Amino acid sequence: MKKKNKGKKKVWKIIVVIILMAIVGILSYYGTFYLDKKKNGGEVKVTVTFDDTESYVIPNTKKLDKEKAMEEWPYMMEVENSGDAKGLYQIIITDMESSNITRDKLDYVLMEDEKEIASGNLDKLNKNVLFEGSIEGKTTKKYKLYIWSTEENTEDAVYEYKLEFNTIKAGGPGF
Repeated sequence: MKKKNKGKKKVWKIIVVIILMAIVGILSYYGTFYLDKKKNGGEVKVTVTFDDTESYVIPNTKKLDKEKAMEEWPYMMEVENSGDAKGLYQIIITDMESSNITRDKLDYVLMEDEKEIASGNLDKLNKNVLFEGSIEGKTTKKYKLYIWSTEENTEDAVYEYKLEFNTIKAGGPGF
């Protein structure tokens, strides 16, 4: 009978150890989840407001240099993160069907709060991404986009485009 009791005690000890390990595992998982959420906490609430319409036609299709182009009217927008977490975003440009000027004839400058942050030839963009950046929570940024022709065009030349924003939470999955 003593052997039976020893066997039962061993089984109960093993069961208790397994239960304790399961409890510790579950508590560790949720504790880590809670700490990670607290560390990266909050949410990203990005809204984009365009000063004009959703699409935009460049005001001048004549050949311009950068200085003259910067005197033209830009495409203006405001990005606001009303959330409390840092967000990452991409500004993506899409050509409209009405456009008959090819991108290799177009240069651009993107300004953020009156500071140049990106420039180049539209044809050289990777996946149509003009810019990738970040925005802190409770922050607003203002952008101006200038696009101009680097070659002479006919009078019926048009370049119309629209911008889109992809946004994710910093530390989240990528674009």
